[in-house]
Formats: sequence, structure tokens, C-alpha cells
Amino acid sequence: MGLRRRGREYALQMLYAMDLNGYRPDDVCAGFSAIQDLNREAFLQAQALVYGIHRHLEEIDDVLTRYAEHWKIHRMAVVDRNLLRMGIFELMFSREVPFPIVINEALEIVKEFSDQESTQFVNGILDAASREFRKEEIGTNRSRKAKPTAPAEAPKE
Repeated sequence: MGLRRRGREYALQMLYAMDLNGYRPDDVCAGFSAIQDLNREAFLQAQALVYGIHRHLEEIDDVLTRYAEHWKIHRMAVVDRNLLRMGIFELMFSREVPFPIVINEALEIVKEFSDQESTQFVNGILDAASREFRKEEIGTNRSRKAKPTAPAEAPKE
């Protein structure tokens, strides 16, 4: 498992604890670090995600509410809600990570920590959010795919 994936998994666990227990980022990071056998680099990435999500939580939840039609945030599974928050945060504020990687990582993590139905739910919301926050990347990816390839030359006799 790569460092980024491990960092995202650590962040999900910390966000889960914050969500259920009302912990502040400082408390949950300190507690998580104290009781876990952590990869230090992955933990630092997780901390950056946790603090960033906490700092922009209202904005992220507004986006989540907009794309999660017929769902109230507090009624979502805690894992799904926090994984979506992390994915939306990365789409909005982590431009160095291409949007397909943000979505793919979220889908791999949801398969591990949630259920099959959650995979479709998370994919749908992050896909919709990526069209808003990464439209320039989507346009570039589509234009590359849409270019017709030149036909192969016929063999000379």
C-alpha cells in the first residue's frame, strides 16, 4: 500500500473519531499518534487532510449537500460521509492530485471500510463534484480521448 493511501486511511479513521465523539483535530491527531504504530510520512499527510477538512468543513458539507440528492448528511453512514468529505476536499483544494486518482482512492477505501452500495454512492457524488471543481482536467482528458487516431498506412506491395 502506498503512502498516500495509508495517509487517507489514517485520515478517515481520525475523521470518523472526530465525527462520532466531537474531538478537535489536535486531540484526535495526538491520540491517534500515541496509540498507533504509524508510518510517520503517511501520518503527516493524514494530519494535513484532517486539518484542511476541519478548516473547510462548512464549505465541504455545502457541496456534499448539493450533490447528495435526497440525503441528509447526518443520515449518511459515518464512513461514507467522511470519505466523501475527504474526496471533496481533495477535489476542491488539492489540485496536485489528479481527479481520477482522488475518485479511485476513495472507491478503493470505501470497498475496504464500507459496503458495495456505498461504492456507487461515493462514486456518483465525487464524479458530480469533479465536474464542478475539476472541469478543466475533465475537458483535457476527454479531448485527449476524443482525438481520432490516424489510420495505419496500407502496406506497400
